[in-house]
Amino acid sequence: MLNGYRGAALLHVAARLRLADLLADGPRSSDELARSAGAHAPSLHRILRGLVALGACSEERDGRFGLTALGMWLRADLPRSLRGEAILCGEERAAAWGGLLHSATTGETAHGHVFGTSVWERRRQHPELDECFQAALARSTARAAEAVVAAYDFSRFHTVADVGGGHGTLLGAILKAHPSLSGILFDQPHVVAGARPHLEAAGVAARCQVVAGDLFGPLPEGADAHLLKSVVHDWDDEPALAVLRNCRRALRKQGTLLLVERLLPAATGDDPGTIWTDLHMLALTGGRERSEAEHRALLAAAGFTPTRVVPTRSRFSIIEGVRPEAGEAAQSPPAL
Repeated sequence: MLNGYRGAALLHVAARLRLADLLADGPRSSDELARSAGAHAPSLHRILRGLVALGACSEERDGRFGLTALGMWLRADLPRSLRGEAILCGEERAAAWGGLLHSATTGETAHGHVFGTSVWERRRQHPELDECFQAALARSTARAAEAVVAAYDFSRFHTVADVGGGHGTLLGAILKAHPSLSGILFDQPHVVAGARPHLEAAGVAARCQVVAGDLFGPLPEGADAHLLKSVVHDWDDEPALAVLRNCRRALRKQGTLLLVERLLPAATGDDPGTIWTDLHMLALTGGRERSEAEHRALLAAAGFTPTRVVPTRSRFSIIEGVRPEAGEAAQSPPAL
């Protein structure tokens, strides 16, 4: 476990030098690869042997190096490529996790301590990192989208606003399943700038308005449902409440709020994956995963009436709340 950083570092180098793409047509020598990648040949040879030991590359009898089934995941031209994940791990996540002691002793976010800025601002400053993150987010969302669409009846709505919806992977799946539904995709300007091709590929662009803005500013009005997937877990309670209160102001009367989030288990052994995600939020964003009770309390504190939690076939659940009529009080919120 202590040596895990070695594999992450090797895969980062392979991703940055596009070694998997250079090996897509067959084995090549380290000298050939170094010329194509602009690398130092003797050092690259040693890196390639490390990738062989890791299982991402193969070593031929003539000394050339090839690509294994494991290494194929780093090819940039594959729809489910993990190249972006390898770059994020090497240039963002590993360093942030290295600062976890700072979080443990101060309660502050490790990423901010290590890089001197938030993860969001750093990605704005480094567009390629943001592209890697958006691709990783779209891939994980695509895995959950089918389960979310199957578990919840979106047909009763007229317009669904996906707040912090990235490139629209989840909203696209919902609109595709419900041809009478309209959508609003809302995210930061540099994020939604790349959304249109994804919506067109899903065949829903004509029914989806793309709006740029800030979660902590005014949100687009006119939707009868707001959908937030993996947004609330990015923030601690106070900023999360600010976002949810913005949703309440923008929603129609008796509008519905839908949070698509993991639920923190009562015992670690029940869902270790969510525990790892919770720590990832501590290291990178300052947010956290929450239990069902904590989500209900958060909704109530934001002025919503928590109604139900809908499980899905994925690791995500749908936490539902309703915006009360004007003058109607939401349920008394438990203490946060």
